[in-house]
Amino acid sequence: MLLAGSLATPVTAAVSQPSDAQCGSAFEFIGPDPAVAARAKASGQPIYVVADSSEAEPGGEIRLRGQAAIVKGDRQLNADEVTFNRDQQAAVATGAVVFGDSRMMLEGSSLEYNIDADQGTIENASYALREKRARGRATRIIRRDASRHTLEGAFYTTCPPGKRDWALRSSKVDLDFDKGEGSARNVVLDFKGIPILYSPYFSFPLSDERKSGFLAPSAGTSDELGFELRAPYYLNLAPNYDATLTPRYMSKRGLMMEGLGRYLFTDFQGEIGGTYLPSDSEAGRDRNSVSFMQSGTFTPRWTHYLTFNRVSDDAYFEDFGKGINDVSTTHLQRLATTSYNGDNWRLKGQVETYQTLTGSQPYRRLPQLMFNTSGFAPGGLSYALDSEYTLYDHPDQVDGARLDLYPSLSLPWERAAFRIEPRVGFRYTQYDLNNQLPGQDDAPSRSVPIVSLDSGLFFERDLDLWGVSAMQTLEPRLYYLYVPNRDQDDIPIFDTGDTDFSFQSLFRSNRFSGPDRQGDANQVTAAVTSRFLSTTSGTELFRGSIGQVRYLHDRQVALRAGPAVEANESAIVGELWARLTRALLARGDLEWDPDSGSTQRSVFGLYYRPQNGLLLNASYRMRRELPNLSAPGLTESMEQIDLSGVVPLGRNWQLVGRSYYSLPESKIIESFVGVGYESCCWGARVVTRRYVRDLGGDTTSAILFELELKGLTNIGNKVENLLTEGVFGYNRDAYGFGSTPTRGF
Repeated sequence: MLLAGSLATPVTAAVSQPSDAQCGSAFEFIGPDPAVAARAKASGQPIYVVADSSEAEPGGEIRLRGQAAIVKGDRQLNADEVTFNRDQQAAVATGAVVFGDSRMMLEGSSLEYNIDADQGTIENASYALREKRARGRATRIIRRDASRHTLEGAFYTTCPPGKRDWALRSSKVDLDFDKGEGSARNVVLDFKGIPILYSPYFSFPLSDERKSGFLAPSAGTSDELGFELRAPYYLNLAPNYDATLTPRYMSKRGLMMEGLGRYLFTDFQGEIGGTYLPSDSEAGRDRNSVSFMQSGTFTPRWTHYLTFNRVSDDAYFEDFGKGINDVSTTHLQRLATTSYNGDNWRLKGQVETYQTLTGSQPYRRLPQLMFNTSGFAPGGLSYALDSEYTLYDHPDQVDGARLDLYPSLSLPWERAAFRIEPRVGFRYTQYDLNNQLPGQDDAPSRSVPIVSLDSGLFFERDLDLWGVSAMQTLEPRLYYLYVPNRDQDDIPIFDTGDTDFSFQSLFRSNRFSGPDRQGDANQVTAAVTSRFLSTTSGTELFRGSIGQVRYLHDRQVALRAGPAVEANESAIVGELWARLTRALLARGDLEWDPDSGSTQRSVFGLYYRPQNGLLLNASYRMRRELPNLSAPGLTESMEQIDLSGVVPLGRNWQLVGRSYYSLPESKIIESFVGVGYESCCWGARVVTRRYVRDLGGDTTSAILFELELKGLTNIGNKVENLLTEGVFGYNRDAYGFGSTPTRGF
């Protein structure tokens, strides 16, 4: 033991007040004095002691006065006065007591501590946990060893010093750092000095490790479900799998049980979930759902994916869905697929069925096998082969097997200023049908050559764009496609439909989405793209494209038998993307029909994102009412406005909202507005929402509330998913209107 004079500068505080920029952590820690620690290490002694003065007393005790400090390893004790017994290795400290190690910092009025046993008791103590960035007070803290502590008459908070907006009060708290968990008894949660929750027992993690226990309850109200309360319980079953069980009480429906299990192994991962509501009070029947998903690898090249979904009835998502995406679900997929990827080829097999909630029942694929390959051949040739064999099954329609083969060869030739690529292909499709109509061929086939020539030029020039040094490109493109007509009226439609007409579709070799129809073509596409790029950063400032198809022959092939489509030219389609300022982006797509002189389809959007937390989106979508050539008598139309944003209101407040509106029906598809408060200590959000709840257009309303206690948990409905899906470009970390809950306490 080394006894020194006034050579050390003592530690006088465990924590310091944070600045506004330190909102991510509650406070900064002040560790043991590095000068004292350095001298202790240099001395080579197991215990290092310093003080302004020292006095030996009878019984082997030494009294240290004035800035007294004792250091052993990572433990350091500071006090105004310390009485140290060398024989018993015991210390009694009084006056401005500060004790710290790698896990905790303690301040108190007095401390009795045994250095060898690493045990002691500190009275009227303040404490701080390093890893959790938390603090509190206790009438007494008992240190049982370096890992285990007992706090009596304690409170706990992650609010910085000087603030106690929320706190947990407990008669007794046990901390075990080796196990990474703590427990408390007779716990009261105070918010703004008001008790809001009580629990006779409460357990929580002392690190980021997961732990079994109740998650934060959530509450809300809606027209369809009434008052709703969830109380999830998390099960940390193993490091690589867990489960969550959630009782969900709905005043208008009853008590539903929800479950979700997750697993992660070296070669595969997945999750399985389900819900069960016995005797729905509104529907008068049991309601349930099951979902399963798994993906993984057998070898680095051999992968698989599985998914299964089922609900008890067609109206399940209308009653229990979370938004427009759920209520618009018409089919639930059941899929098992596996694929093997070679160096330049891929083999894939899958089985696919559906549960039909509304609309027609699709064909089942039992199974579907696909082989694709592409590469380079001698002489600069490129080759490709797309092939599949599918067995289709349907209870009421013509079904059977389909074989589709599409080999092709191309000779790409590219230089700095131009490119040209002739391509020739041959498509062969063979069917073996069941339940075919009398007089119809039950083994129809189709053979058709496909010839195309794709070419383009590339020009560029330097220019000054409003004071910005930029480069403009001009990229004209010509695409010729020839496919002779083949009569396909006797071929059934298994999985083929019309594709949307867009700028990208100008260069497709088939205007249909599947192999059941190969469109005839004798046409030329003319298009041009221009870009503006910053020469200093390479950033794209503007991109615009426009194109049109010129038909040299009437189109005969349709999804269903009918007259030829007589048209000399297609609609003009274009797309636009522009960075108007550093914070303002614009994009648009347009389809304009020269015959009628009207716009058939358009999408325009403005997106404003400055660096001050403001986010504004405005978009317009329109599809004019047009005859559906594949289904005579049917029409399609749409015209919608979508406004959304996050607006900071001063230093701590935010306003968030969305209005998604259908103009033809003069009806809101989805809308919500909310206000939120954020500080280093806590946050609160309330959102009122109205959205379409079924395909018939009926709407429902809901109120979501969330209280976030930073470093502890959330109480209320989670609004983060709603904002992420409803406000384009929203990010929780950037805009601070959401939260990440602490799991398992």
